[in-house]
Amino acid sequence: MRIRHIGEFSDILAGYAYASQLSSSDWAWEFLRRNRRFQTNAMAQVPDVSSEAADARTTRLILMRRDRLAETWGLIFFPDPDLSARVADVFWSDRAFPRKIAILGRERATDEPDELFDVGLRTGRVTHLTDARQREHLLIRAGASALQVRYRGLPLFAGRAVKLDVSLSGISQASRQAQILAQAGHVFGHGETGAPRLTQQALRLRNALIALDAHDAGLTYRDTALILYDHQRVAHAWQSGSTAMKSEMVRLLAKGQRLRAGGYFRLLQGRLPANGRQAGCAQC
Repeated sequence: MRIRHIGEFSDILAGYAYASQLSSSDWAWEFLRRNRRFQTNAMAQVPDVSSEAADARTTRLILMRRDRLAETWGLIFFPDPDLSARVADVFWSDRAFPRKIAILGRERATDEPDELFDVGLRTGRVTHLTDARQREHLLIRAGASALQVRYRGLPLFAGRAVKLDVSLSGISQASRQAQILAQAGHVFGHGETGAPRLTQQALRLRNALIALDAHDAGLTYRDTALILYDHQRVAHAWQSGSTAMKSEMVRLLAKGQRLRAGGYFRLLQGRLPANGRQAGCAQC
């Protein structure tokens, strides 16, 4: 969401409800696509990508040549910066996003049951990318969530039944393996039931994104606080002489600006950016 028309401040907050379903790579895209230099690069560069519908749920993309400018931003090619993480085909490079899940496709044995990624491939929306180095990538979507994975093995479009085997061998930490599988379960509908809830990290990222959008829309720190808190609480904070809430809005904006300016790389690596520091992006 971008804040363009100001109505009720509570209505603005409702527009960020999708934040509970975003992965770390989705958050990285949400901050990057707000970077004006990135927008200029992306709109000036027409991706050399061919596209075809493999079936009703699957889109096949083939990148004809490397996009080195996109790679400086951590991407394989430029998606449309006007599209949110819910709909944009965002493929991060292995260098920027080294901890992707690796999947091997093999021929399915008779009566072999579906597992987690088989369900995703069979029921979700899939974008298959062959990059300029002939490496294959999948973006598997269910609802507003998506997972990017590396793929190799049996061709997906050969008309044969494919079974997906997941490799976590490149991920050393057991906690990270569990996190990946939990995210996959959430994407493919086997996570917690009921309405998705914001984790503490997602809440912090959502509030930083709101502060960034509010600032770009010309809103004041008080306006930003009115998006996040009820009117009575904000009025009391501003009239009491306390600077705590205003200081919080200042910190949120600074965090959003750091993430937009290169800190999103640390999100891709599973880390939040340190205060006052930026990750290295040649274009940022």
